Amino acid sequence: MHAAFLLGAVIVAGLIVADWVVFNRTTATALRYGVALGRHQDTFLVRRDLFDANGVMTLPRGWARLFLEEQAILLLPDRARMGFIFRTAWPLKGAVHCAVLGEPAPATLIKRMPWSSAVMTALCFLTVAIGLAAYLIAYALGGGFSSPGGVFLAVAVCGLGLLVLLFQLVVVASAYRLENSRLMAIYEDFRTALLK
Repeated sequence: MHAAFLLGAVIVAGLIVADWVVFNRTTATALRYGVALGRHQDTFLVRRDLFDANGVMTLPRGWARLFLEEQAILLLPDRARMGFIFRTAWPLKGAVHCAVLGEPAPATLIKRMPWSSAVMTALCFLTVAIGLAAYLIAYALGGGFSSPGGVFLAVAVCGLGLLVLLFQLVVVASAYRLENSRLMAIYEDFRTALLK
């Protein structure tokens, strides 16, 4: 029993680490890897001469990596240059997909999160919601609502479950806002560099 639990924990940890490694790669396949969370439309001119021979543009708080064949730019934050090193469990990356390179054209920034972060977040919310619903059903079937004290206990447990869900929501929303502000800072640096 313990060996199976340990093996399962190692497999889950390995999948999460592998997911984050693939998510943080700087290859063309990494442009579309992860859960798409948002889009930002813009129009600008992307010139090849702004990037070095390796297709990299150094920005004040990170880098932009150009992929010519995909007509896309991967935005990579440098947490040390941004003033903080830690990252949340919900990191974001951005890929700017351009309609045309070398002339002013529409471009779309797509924000992505690792698959493991999205799955683990959904599992946390579902665990609390399903657990709360199962408790209420079992409690009702056991006659828990037959007395005022039983009703009060059910309301108290529901309130506690809703507080847990609210706390989870606040944590996820705060982490998203933090990671989104980091990504948009890199995006603004990139836009500024294109206007030079």
